[in-house]
Amino acid sequence: MKRHLLLTTIAACALASSSCKNSPAEALSREVSIVTEDKVTLKGTYYPATKPGPGILLLHMCADGTDRHVWDSLAEKLVTESFHVLTFDYRGYGQSEGTWPDFKGMEQFMAVCRTVIKKDVEAAYQFLRTQAGVWQDSIGVAGASCGIFLGVEASHLHREIRALALLSGPLDEQARQYVEAAGSVPILCAASQDDVRAFEAMKLVFAASKHPNSAFLQYKGDAHGTYLFAKEPDLERTLVEWFKRWL
Repeated sequence: MKRHLLLTTIAACALASSSCKNSPAEALSREVSIVTEDKVTLKGTYYPATKPGPGILLLHMCADGTDRHVWDSLAEKLVTESFHVLTFDYRGYGQSEGTWPDFKGMEQFMAVCRTVIKKDVEAAYQFLRTQAGVWQDSIGVAGASCGIFLGVEASHLHREIRALALLSGPLDEQARQYVEAAGSVPILCAASQDDVRAFEAMKLVFAASKHPNSAFLQYKGDAHGTYLFAKEPDLERTLVEWFKRWL
């Protein structure tokens, strides 16, 4: 069988190891400032592991009231598994400077991501790769909502991105082609069945991926992006195990 379609009822068993248990967060995180190519200062949180290991960049949703802190719990779980983790606020979000660019409709939104917010992701990515102890050729990216589009773009630019985890986001034809071309990158897709637009987009991502072990987690309900964490308590640990498997 070329790939595994993972349903919610088997997801944790399929991706989690026998030692998969929640452990106390003991990471020493620090607040960081990251300056983009166009001189916007972004605020982030860096979680260094206690020994050398892969880096993971977490990309938050582009929704009102969201920022890098939606990833705090996952970041703490990842760092206890020796991943070096960076979360950050896009321009105009959270504590970052700048303003989010105006747009009308999904086509303009993706153009904004591809031209402007891409600079934020690139600056954060380069910051992560240059931190002490980070394996520069072993990077993972997780993105939610708009973050899945930004994660796909980043993986197209940087071949050292070895694994993606994408939670219910948009896709256009160019991004779909990027996924199709990235045959060496395993992609974990997740979406709620009643979150119709995102669910259909994640089906396209899964179908486009050529990696034999890419997977699609299908959940009931309509929870979108990182809102899935509240309804699916095993999802964070599943993401940890995904990155442990491929990085």
